[in-house]
Amino acid sequence: MKKIFLVLFVVFASGLTYAQNKYKLHPNPQFSKYNLFSPTAITSNGWLHQFLEYQKSGLTGHIEDAGYPFNTGMWTVQVNDKQEDRFWWPYEQSGYFVDGCIKAGYLLRDTFLINKAKKQVNYVLNTKNANGRLGPQGLKGRWNKWPYTGFLRSFMTEYIVNHNPAIIDAMMKHYSTYKGEEFADELDLCNAEEMCWLYGITGDEGMLHRAEVAYATFKSDHKYRDRDGKDIDFASDMVPNYHGVVYIEIVKIPAILYSYTGKKEYLDEALHGISQMEKYDMLVSGVPSSNEHLNGISELAGHETCNLSTIPYTYGYMLQITGDALWADKIEKAVFNAGIGAVTKDFKAEQYFSAPNQFIATMTSNHLGYEDSRMAYLPGHDVECCTGNVNRFMPYYIEQMWLQTKDNGIAAALFGPSAIDAQVGAAKQTVSITETTKYPFEEKMDFKIGTKKTVKFPFQVRIPAWCKTPSIAINGKKIAASLVPGQFFTLKRAFANGDKITLSVPMSVKITTWPNDGLAVERGPIVYSYPIAATKDTVSNYKKSTAKFPGVEYRPTAAWNYALLVKNAGDVQVIKNADKGYPWSTGTAPVMLRVPAERLTNWKLRETKDAKGNATEQTSFFPANRDSTGKKQYIDLVPYGSTLLRVTVFPKK
Repeated sequence: MKKIFLVLFVVFASGLTYAQNKYKLHPNPQFSKYNLFSPTAITSNGWLHQFLEYQKSGLTGHIEDAGYPFNTGMWTVQVNDKQEDRFWWPYEQSGYFVDGCIKAGYLLRDTFLINKAKKQVNYVLNTKNANGRLGPQGLKGRWNKWPYTGFLRSFMTEYIVNHNPAIIDAMMKHYSTYKGEEFADELDLCNAEEMCWLYGITGDEGMLHRAEVAYATFKSDHKYRDRDGKDIDFASDMVPNYHGVVYIEIVKIPAILYSYTGKKEYLDEALHGISQMEKYDMLVSGVPSSNEHLNGISELAGHETCNLSTIPYTYGYMLQITGDALWADKIEKAVFNAGIGAVTKDFKAEQYFSAPNQFIATMTSNHLGYEDSRMAYLPGHDVECCTGNVNRFMPYYIEQMWLQTKDNGIAAALFGPSAIDAQVGAAKQTVSITETTKYPFEEKMDFKIGTKKTVKFPFQVRIPAWCKTPSIAINGKKIAASLVPGQFFTLKRAFANGDKITLSVPMSVKITTWPNDGLAVERGPIVYSYPIAATKDTVSNYKKSTAKFPGVEYRPTAAWNYALLVKNAGDVQVIKNADKGYPWSTGTAPVMLRVPAERLTNWKLRETKDAKGNATEQTSFFPANRDSTGKKQYIDLVPYGSTLLRVTVFPKK
């Protein structure tokens, strides 16, 4: 029944047939290795589907419960006389949400979420401004063109699903009213993403020219790259210290320009800029340190929740453009660890700042600066960007799981229980591939082919870089093939209905080292943390905490101050548990790691004062002298994403 609904929806939603559409159905980035499928071609199953269902019953489905600006008309109102509504940031924040909501809706085939997002999309699409520009007019403040970037990604999704040429007409008219130089100022530059996309759909050289001019102008003068006196130069060896969200959003722009022009200097700049960021700021969680600005690596470093979405989005572009499988490894690590680890498991609250090490999460425990409450789990925070952005990271992950190859094939890029319906081969024959797996907790994936008749097409599977002994079997028979970790492997053969390809990716334990004699334990794409037992208290004196969507504080109730006695991976015992349902819930970890440890007697919560001068406690640095009980014991580590309070980077003893 779902499939019948979907077909009817896709064909009739725009009231147009494909033949009536004067534009291409998909953009054509000539120099990209892969393209995205429509989200309606992908089906989420298993825990991935459950995650999206939690989004629907949580913040994504009920974003108005998070307070301002989500309890307003968002993009369905013009600028009014309320001072806060005259500035660009409420439209940035709500634009993030609409983008995540429409993607989640199409991935779930859920009319409630689709209609919630399309109310915003259709209002902006159908409201005619005299100057031809979309959305609210007269927004105040620097970067007042930046909100279009996030919001118009929902237009891009809507076009890819329903092929309505009115979307392209409106976006073309909007961007045609600007000169490229008008997008040169920092975040405004991100509109180059949409302009390049429009060029790929329409072939209009003017759109590509605007995007290139915007980037060239951005690079030409420091004033366009100045935030708090800092600067961005992706081609240089400077240590990145810019605002994290801005850096990660902008660094993909030269790569996108490369994908449409073939000018390698663009790609080189993006690759170098990302390399510098990872060198100086990448945390064990898979996301760079970013308490607003990039801030280096330490046992206290954390990240702004906005970057839990910007990293998989930017790295997704890099994966599609370069075809380098290592980007997929990085996306999985970011989503499975930092992403899922920053939200309550019912998706009703999120942290503004989260960290690999967070021993307490209260309204006064934030150790990363700015508002004291930013590490509490709240439906909405003092600044609302993260509340909008958190709705995007899992839809971004799922829509990038399956990619189109340039030779009419399919690539299984990111793993998880899911399926893809696509047209493949020279004759564009329809096939389905169903991936059955409990990954990232299971070490194999079964891909079952569904087709009415035998069809030949290239089927690529990613071989994770962390896997030392991968193997592939077809219909139960292991094949002799050179599988290179960190690359895609291509099966070129005639596939019949019911064929099963099994990819095995044995996971080994890896001990990683961090500053100040820190250690972390990883296995496959998962980072493992010590889950800190805690009391859970509802926040009662905060206007964005409600009965249906309460803010919550967590305080530790048991010892957490352990140093590891791990010399190598052989000291770690892998424990596989019985299936207990949703794998990210507290206490249901399918895999645990048992490690030897000692408690430190001089490592405690840091005592400090909050903004009102009241005594409070915060997560603390490792002690300079690691005094211990001298008693060896074993502690069990669980997947980072299943924790709320945790120790992830441990002091070495």
